[in-house]
Amino acid sequence: MTGAVLVIGLLQVSAVNAQQSDAELVSFSREEKQDALRQIPFAQMRPQDQNRVSEVVKDPSIFRRLPVQVIDCDPEIYAFLVSYPEVVVNIWELMGITNVHVQRLSPTSFHANDGAGTVSNVDIVYADGETNIFFAEGYYEGPLAPTKILANCVLVLQSGYTKATEGQSFVSNRLDVFVKFESRGADFLARTLHPLIGKTADYNFAETSSFIGKISQNAEDNVIGMHNLVSRLQKVDPTIRKQFGDVVTRVYQRKVVAERGIQQQFTKTPDEEPLPLAAAPVQEPALLPQQPEQLAMRPLEPVVTQDAMEDASSNSLGLVPRKRFAELRR
Repeated sequence: MTGAVLVIGLLQVSAVNAQQSDAELVSFSREEKQDALRQIPFAQMRPQDQNRVSEVVKDPSIFRRLPVQVIDCDPEIYAFLVSYPEVVVNIWELMGITNVHVQRLSPTSFHANDGAGTVSNVDIVYADGETNIFFAEGYYEGPLAPTKILANCVLVLQSGYTKATEGQSFVSNRLDVFVKFESRGADFLARTLHPLIGKTADYNFAETSSFIGKISQNAEDNVIGMHNLVSRLQKVDPTIRKQFGDVVTRVYQRKVVAERGIQQQFTKTPDEEPLPLAAAPVQEPALLPQQPEQLAMRPLEPVVTQDAMEDASSNSLGLVPRKRFAELRR
């Protein structure tokens, strides 16, 4: 998911930042790139996918390995959101913080538009639980360039799973990004965009990973509120929406089982007690506005003070990607 959502706005930059970074050179670790190439299971991919992935990764205009992120998260809900990024995007839309739109095309592909000039079709070309590979073909058309910029992108998402002695689950993930510009000016574009894409990718990846962790925590602590949220995801296919609701229920049940296991270490509580399906408080999840009818009236870029953001992070899903999710930061 984190990798897929990142594809949506990877090429979006501001003209001002691009001009300021024109003198910076493209550089990356050759060792990291070689290691990233070794992580790609070409032999297990379809021939057509082998060819188009190879065309990008063998001579990319830009390569970047993003820092490893570790989150407190249930593995099942993490894996689900990796495969269905439209769920996260629809939640962001309900929060009024994004103009991104994602349309599911098939079980393994979707169309993405960031609302600011970046459009792409994304295919999941390989997935085995620990490695997910995305191929994105798209373009950027905006103030940065007088003509449309075409590019292909390959993202390799590596995930690992660890369970603590108390039953707490942690997910670690790392994203390798290969971008190839289909342009005669590809070298110039790479010099201009590499520093900007790198900083934006790092930020977006960290914030999206954290957001997924907060969704998992809400499923554990506020299952009824999460089911209310699921019912409001009207831009998600009904089958996928139901699957997400089922995942939320199982995440909550695992939390209850884990807590009982800890309690039974100190008490003699019978194992035969029925497992409650919804014992969490009946309340709207903290990530959403309390009045749905006010969503349309929310400003696209609300002014939020740092104090207010710190207060919100203590009792909500925490800081989330800004409305312009792909906006590049220096």
